[in-house]
Amino acid sequence: MHLILNHSFIKKSEIVNEDGQATGRGAMKSKIVVIFCAYIPPYLGGIERYVDNLTKQFVKKAVKPVIVTSNFNQSADNETVNGVDIIRLPAYSLFLNRYPVFKLNRKYRSQMARLDQYRIDAIIVNTRFHLTSHIGANYGYRRNIPVFLIEHGSDYVTLNNGFIDFFANRYEDLLTWRLKKRVRGFYGVSNACNEWLKHFNIVSSGTWYNSIDCDQTVPERKNHTGIRMLYAGRLIKQKGVENILKAFEVLSLEYPDLTLTVAGDGPEMDYYQSRFKSDHIHFTGKLNFQQLLDEYAQTDIFLYPPLWPEGMPTSVLEAGLMKCCVIGTPMGGIKEIIKDHENGVLVGTTAEELKDAVALLIEDKKQRELYGSKLHDTVMQEFSWSVTAKKVLYDIGVGD
Repeated sequence: MHLILNHSFIKKSEIVNEDGQATGRGAMKSKIVVIFCAYIPPYLGGIERYVDNLTKQFVKKAVKPVIVTSNFNQSADNETVNGVDIIRLPAYSLFLNRYPVFKLNRKYRSQMARLDQYRIDAIIVNTRFHLTSHIGANYGYRRNIPVFLIEHGSDYVTLNNGFIDFFANRYEDLLTWRLKKRVRGFYGVSNACNEWLKHFNIVSSGTWYNSIDCDQTVPERKNHTGIRMLYAGRLIKQKGVENILKAFEVLSLEYPDLTLTVAGDGPEMDYYQSRFKSDHIHFTGKLNFQQLLDEYAQTDIFLYPPLWPEGMPTSVLEAGLMKCCVIGTPMGGIKEIIKDHENGVLVGTTAEELKDAVALLIEDKKQRELYGSKLHDTVMQEFSWSVTAKKVLYDIGVGD
């Protein structure tokens, strides 16, 4: 018999049987879902935010989440945070911030063995190419636990090197082929992700939309002078940040009260700061969520024009929650949120097209506010974490 420690859905005084279920008077069966992901906060990206929000909803719905991840920042090997049990696996420092490779040593085996204390109802893994997905899929396959994969992308990952990308893509193909035998259902965070799965001859089982906490308290929109634009995300070429800066260079000559805030960090930060110098461009670096909400609250036009397909960008949903007018490109899941000239504007992938769209909205405050209001309604009705989590639990056979 085992005593489950830090199990928030089973009283510490209760004894659990060999299957990890509470027994005795007053014992309550709890559903347990294990989620494998390469990183969790404080590492902050789209996948990490997705998993963080999903587990919060699981806790609210009386489902116990257990996260298995890499120990990328020398944190505690095991801890419980806000009702979520976290198991961290030892990883090599090489490529750790991009692609964790795990040390298959005694500690690794000991950490994985901790999962055997739970009676697991389902396993969720994230992306096809991270090794955490394969570790989770193999664990579930060997123990006859159903495994479900969340697809977060809608194209191959690129390192901006054709030669390296070719072999990296073939490696991704191989990893996907191996996963197909061990995963019961594939779900995209957008319909664009589901279309991308067809490239690997995978028929999606459905869509688990990237969403936002629509019940959270957010700051009121703030009055300000001039026109304020904002980009929030990683500073990499694929995000179209350079197009934003080039468009701003031209627009600022005609509109002297125009300002641009670039929130985020990344490998192109130094280049952008040296190439685009202006008293009206503010590079903030990485902001925490509350700081970002404050930026949205005083933003007239939010710009998110990636050059390649993405899943379902959280920042566009956040901007919509805050009633910002959004201009984006029809890449990946963006076109599932933004309906061109209904609740926002979609443009091509050139700086010129972006500049023209911004200029029209600078001149039309009423239209900006209308797009922002309609996008807010879209987000509230279709992209709520409560709704998404309920669908996830139902699809994996854990919820009602």
